[in-house]
Amino acid sequence: MEKNKLFRPIILIFGLITLFIFIISFTVFYTTEHFSSTCGCKLPIWVIIVSVSSLGLFVGLWSYYFISKNFIKEKREKEKNLSKILDFFNKDDKEILLLFIKNKGKINQTSISKSLSLNKVKVSRIISELEKKGILEKEKNGMTNNLILNEELRSLFLE
Repeated sequence: MEKNKLFRPIILIFGLITLFIFIISFTVFYTTEHFSSTCGCKLPIWVIIVSVSSLGLFVGLWSYYFISKNFIKEKREKEKNLSKILDFFNKDDKEILLLFIKNKGKINQTSISKSLSLNKVKVSRIISELEKKGILEKEKNGMTNNLILNEELRSLFLE
């Protein structure tokens, strides 16, 4: 259901482009078939093509404006909801979760220590607590751990 929402604007844009191409093609075909140079038309073909192209450009820009406006509105709403969710966590947990969001849900433990300037023991303790809560999953990778955000949280925060 959510993915359909994301594809609607793309389908709308492609539909408008297709319609625009069809209208231009039809106009050119119609004017060349019905208005030859001997008919005494008042409008030359290039004026008709430029007029229809300008109309298509106007409709396309208008559509883009409203589509991008909706995208921006949805993005701001999602960021607002994310902020509300993260307010339930303490400062260190919130910083680590934001780091996960920046790194698309995957990061290693050493990178967290370096990025947040926290000592390894404190990071290890925070990671253990987040793992107990089911927020993170830990995978051993040599001397460090690869950490992965929970599947449900990944879909909530990253999509």
